[in-house]
Amino acid sequence: MTTDFYTWRMLGDGQAALLPLSDETPSAGPVWLHLNFSQPETHEWIRAQADLDITIQDTLLAEVTRPRALILDQGLLLTLRGINHNPGQEPDDMVGIRLWITPRRIISTYMRSLRAVNTLQRDMETNNAPKDAGQFVTRLVELLNDNMLDTIEEIDELTDNYEKAMLKSDETEPVSDRDLADLRTMILTLRRYLGPQRDALMSVIGSHLGWLKKGSVQRLREAENRLTRYIEVLDASRDQMRIIQEQMQTRSNNELNKQLTFLTALSAIFLPLTFITGLFGVNIAGIPGNQSPSWAFSAFTLILIAIGILLIYLFKRAKLF
Repeated sequence: MTTDFYTWRMLGDGQAALLPLSDETPSAGPVWLHLNFSQPETHEWIRAQADLDITIQDTLLAEVTRPRALILDQGLLLTLRGINHNPGQEPDDMVGIRLWITPRRIISTYMRSLRAVNTLQRDMETNNAPKDAGQFVTRLVELLNDNMLDTIEEIDELTDNYEKAMLKSDETEPVSDRDLADLRTMILTLRRYLGPQRDALMSVIGSHLGWLKKGSVQRLREAENRLTRYIEVLDASRDQMRIIQEQMQTRSNNELNKQLTFLTALSAIFLPLTFITGLFGVNIAGIPGNQSPSWAFSAFTLILIAIGILLIYLFKRAKLF
């Protein structure tokens, strides 16, 4: 199903019927209307629904949303995010879906394709549809979690690989700064949405909505626990990334200190030699050795070499090299 507008009526036995979108919502069975809010027709249809509060309408048509849950009477206004699996896009550029859910009608809006929704469509087509609104919410949340698994595991594996690279290598930067920055950005972006999404699920679980049956609540609680584990992995990876960056900074500082120490020691070796040669190079009367025989220069050079060797030996003993 690739159209921008469609309506499914769940028949309660796993079957679902595809209906044309119209202003008159069928009265029998839960109905799911999935609409692309970037289309003018969606704005017109939603604004024409007199039974939808302005808050609901604005949320369904909002371009930018954060995960949240709002209980209005026996209705649930829910906004969620899922991993972006669209071609050429980054996974952490999470795709949003906005939902208004009542026992008889579910309205969802989107702008970009979401794999979890595509799976739900296939369930409708293959007679594996949710039986009621509660199962619909539960199934959607579970699918969103399922589609996050590969990305979370990839982040965990990359972080472990970077940490092992730090332990095995003595290089100052065994991992490039760009790779670390990209991974850390992904972690922070996912964490930004998954934290509120967990809070939204907890609100739904504690909402005591009449149409949300005990079995659905239990599954939602398990989905919330799973999402919490994902967040814990992201938090652990974020902490590991911080430690890796601190270790790299420490190595870089140590390397810089070694180079500065070497240059300082080198300067300290040549400073007395420069002083001596400069002193004896003054072209005025009275300089000692001014009337020395021809071998005096060689002797003077040997003395300077001996002083240099002595200074190098002393610096070596002091572990400045």
